[in-house]
Amino acid sequence: MSKIIHHLLKELRLTGGRFEESHGLLEFDVLPELLTYKRILVETAKDEWRRKHPDRSNLPARFEESVRLGFSRVQEGSAVIPVERIVELGDDSFNMYVPDEVDDAAQIIEGTIRAAERDEPYPENLSARIIPMFGEWGKTLRPGEAIELGAPAATERVRFTPEIRERLLQGAGRPYEDRVVLTGEVRSASLRTTEGGVFSICLETGETVEGVFTSEQESRVTSALHQHTTVRLRLEGVAEFSGDGRIRRIHRVSHLEELAIGEERFDPEAPPIWEVIAELGASVSEEEWSGIPSDASVNLDHYLYGAPKASV
Repeated sequence: MSKIIHHLLKELRLTGGRFEESHGLLEFDVLPELLTYKRILVETAKDEWRRKHPDRSNLPARFEESVRLGFSRVQEGSAVIPVERIVELGDDSFNMYVPDEVDDAAQIIEGTIRAAERDEPYPENLSARIIPMFGEWGKTLRPGEAIELGAPAATERVRFTPEIRERLLQGAGRPYEDRVVLTGEVRSASLRTTEGGVFSICLETGETVEGVFTSEQESRVTSALHQHTTVRLRLEGVAEFSGDGRIRRIHRVSHLEELAIGEERFDPEAPPIWEVIAELGASVSEEEWSGIPSDASVNLDHYLYGAPKASV
């Protein structure tokens, strides 16, 4: 039988200014800061899950909805918010919480702020697309105020301030590398002597990007080129992005797959149709179910089009 627990993920401490004066009272004006923290946490967790599962193209079903955060109290001494994660433990969990990519994401966020404080390199697992999101965090803070972040028993916490936010955003415009999954039409391919070659691919957005392929990938790239009117190439790899998030060049390709135009790629992680139907059914209230005629399967035409009712 499953069990619901509250796992204490991090503590957010609002310090300085109003928070010192209010003696633990959390004003409504700062509630958006909690929502922004969750958004950064969820997006970082998505990237961490993808990094851990490079062979799987789609996130688990309802991944974002499964990250449930809240707090049951606000402690005094400025406003200390224990961020709790609501987790459902399955029958095979032995009632033990096992850290996952959400816990990793919380550490990555904390490490990013610490790196900005100390002018050090950001954590390796931080996706560059996350950095601009910090620009939405701390907007309600006034001079002298900060959001401190750390483990509940931590003696040292990182401080997110308007100055740290600006420092993070200053580096957001620089080119960066990130993992990509792309599908498009191969427009050209030129071969080198031994190490592979260079190709260009027109993405579904209409943008054309150049990339490199290895000698082992040559046959698949050239095959997609020769069949470019009927075949699209799906690739996974690493690309260089400009500061505004546009793909500049594909640096490495780790996986290639040819898809016929109009062909839907099989997703082994997609939930079975019966689970989808059961989930939809569970979302309908008992009151609405009670309004469905018990003879609807026999008299469907009657209820839809007004045909004479058949005897049951």
